[in-house]
Amino acid sequence: MRRLLIGFIALVVLIVLLSVATLCFGAVNIPFADVVQTLFSPGANVSSNILWNLRIPRMIAAILAGASLAVSGLSLQTVFRNPLAGPFVLGISSGASLGVALALLAGIGFGSVGVLGSAALGALLVTLVVMFAATRFAQTGVLLIVGLLTGYFIDSIVSVLIAGNSSESLRVYVAWGMGSFGRVTLGDVWIFVFAVIVGMVLIGVSLRYLNAALLGDDFAHGLGLNVKRSKICVLLGASLLAGATTAFCGPVAFIGIAVPHLAYLLFKTTNHRVLLPGAALCGTSLALLGGLFPASVPLNAVLSLVGVPVIMWVLVRGSGARM
Repeated sequence: MRRLLIGFIALVVLIVLLSVATLCFGAVNIPFADVVQTLFSPGANVSSNILWNLRIPRMIAAILAGASLAVSGLSLQTVFRNPLAGPFVLGISSGASLGVALALLAGIGFGSVGVLGSAALGALLVTLVVMFAATRFAQTGVLLIVGLLTGYFIDSIVSVLIAGNSSESLRVYVAWGMGSFGRVTLGDVWIFVFAVIVGMVLIGVSLRYLNAALLGDDFAHGLGLNVKRSKICVLLGASLLAGATTAFCGPVAFIGIAVPHLAYLLFKTTNHRVLLPGAALCGTSLALLGGLFPASVPLNAVLSLVGVPVIMWVLVRGSGARM
């Protein structure tokens, strides 16, 4: 219990420090005292414009994206009992990317709500494909192959859309594909928050199933749980979290697959009542850290520095203690 408390306190303190750094440092450094004054007494000065139009939305986007991808990845790894499962590897992020490509390049969608809906639908469709594969094949490794193939297939569709589009929307999509927390506005934040809350609730109501799913669906069914309904809730929640993050921040890699293992390494438990909030805090910390780097450094390149070693550690270690 003491270890858990120390871990949560340390992560909260780290998030607070990284959040302060996000608000204070950038192309124009703003003293901490000015940040505090601006937060409580917004004005029309330069510092206020920078904070409210750029840095506060970027900080909130990093917090939401990090928590969403981490919880989504942990849930998928548990449902499929595969330590390498995640929204990026299983192709869910690619599905969300296709939805955004259709919204931006084909003109399907109405503002942020349309982009978000398209991304969520694309993520859900890929999730259903992977779920169907899970019912047909006993080997969990097949899921990774299905996800990779689906990702390649979706990428080819996106390439066709790009080849047939030469408008301003193409440049917007290419910039979106680089991944960034900096393009979210205060108006977008509320939609992002709503999507994340719905996704978290769908996964949160299935905590008992997630704890039992590690031992198999038969075990969960023996406990009197509605396995089908619980699994659908988890997959819908994971898809919505991944889709919302991809819609607003672009394809953000490695958080969904690496952070759950970092959370397990820190808390040493398979109880999802601890792992889910722990993974959310770890994902938030990593996203805020990645967002501190200059805009000239691609976000996914920064996240790879942490994600690749963690994935290699999982491969060398074997199937993982949680699975």
